[in-house]
Amino acid sequence: MRGLLGFDRMVTPAIVRVLYLLGLLGVIAMAGAALYQGQYLPAFVALVFGAVAVRIFSELFIVLFRIHDSLVSINQQMKDRNSSGL
Repeated sequence: MRGLLGFDRMVTPAIVRVLYLLGLLGVIAMAGAALYQGQYLPAFVALVFGAVAVRIFSELFIVLFRIHDSLVSINQQMKDRNSSGL
């Protein structure tokens, strides 16, 4: 709990996963609405490209947070190195 309140632990990657699922459900709903109207090609295009776009944006956010974690780790290693007198 302390890590969460002290911003030591990131909760955003979990939120990104939830938003990915919601985005995917939105894409499926949009494709379903297009199918209901008899627009088969737009439904297929929306389903394929929409799912890929949602996945790409989600992965970009996850990569940003992994970069952040790596930078925090490097920063901690540098602090440890400087405090040990090397």
